[in-house]
Amino acid sequence: MSPRRPRRRARRRSPARPAITLIAAVVVLALLVGGLTQVSRQSQGYDANSNRSLAVQGAVVAGQSNATASQVRRLVGNLQGQTRQSIETGLDSAVQQTADQAARLDLAAGSSPSGSPGGELETVFTDRARAVAEVRHAIDGFLGMQPIPIADAPATGTSTAPSITSQASTLTAGQATDQVAAAGALLARSDDLYRSVQGSLAGAAGNARLPKSVWVTDAGLWQAGTVATQVDLMAASPTLAASHYLLLRTVRLNPPALPTPQGAPASVSALSPTSQIGVTTVLGNDGTADEPHAAVRFTLANQATGVTATQVESAALAFGSSVTLPTATFRVKPGTAYVLTVAVILPTGQAATAGTVLQQALQVAPAT
Repeated sequence: MSPRRPRRRARRRSPARPAITLIAAVVVLALLVGGLTQVSRQSQGYDANSNRSLAVQGAVVAGQSNATASQVRRLVGNLQGQTRQSIETGLDSAVQQTADQAARLDLAAGSSPSGSPGGELETVFTDRARAVAEVRHAIDGFLGMQPIPIADAPATGTSTAPSITSQASTLTAGQATDQVAAAGALLARSDDLYRSVQGSLAGAAGNARLPKSVWVTDAGLWQAGTVATQVDLMAASPTLAASHYLLLRTVRLNPPALPTPQGAPASVSALSPTSQIGVTTVLGNDGTADEPHAAVRFTLANQATGVTATQVESAALAFGSSVTLPTATFRVKPGTAYVLTVAVILPTGQAATAGTVLQQALQVAPAT
């Protein structure tokens, strides 16, 4: 056999190799395109489900937000016709509600895919919460109020109210007006952004729908001129005038008084033999104004010598709250009679009443 024949047969077989390679490439490409198509379908399904889930959560929060908006509009539209207590209660409630709504939407938006409308929807409710907090800050600053302590909230020290010593300076009418108007502008922007998110969700995968949610139904209510009028009416409102009413809630002795002995006057508190007594007082603020310098004067008079000892204890006290003052301590002699007087140092505008002063005769038992 001629040695050239195998080479000729090899040249006849060589054209088949490119064809096989081409067929393999087509198969790989088809598999790749099919895989990408499948991934795209799965991604679209995930996005659709995420958008629908976001819309469900958003609808719930939007409904709650609409209810809060209605409350705030009524409050802002008639500030001068309310009491300081009702204004503070309404503002505190609105701040808490909008903060809860923003937190709930934050959780829902956190599970949304990157680039979805979830982030913008979260901004809507965060801005609304911030605007309401600014309204409260402005009105509280103008009227000299602060948030009412939350019931059952952990207290700092022995006080049942937050300290007011760090409260910002009272706002002028112009400053309060500017802050409320700025909060109204922020609410209007949140409404615009909400409508944008509505359109984005409706056109995105899943065609999810959000209900209507509007805070600023009357732009004039939040204009600087209208707000300035409301602030002036607040300043002249008799129901919003600050009232002062500090009172003694409890007065306790240490050592405590003993049972009154037979034949002894009921008006005299008998004490066991001791060389020192402590007087602890809970002071309450039932007025409508904060009292940054609430104080009580303690006086102990020795009935044998006429010598008196006096101490004054003070604390910052928000309206509607109470505080346990530091204990006033006095040196005493066994077998001696004293008269203890505990009196509120009355702020300007408050008259003396039965709840502002306590006088008690004390008899320290002789040493045994």
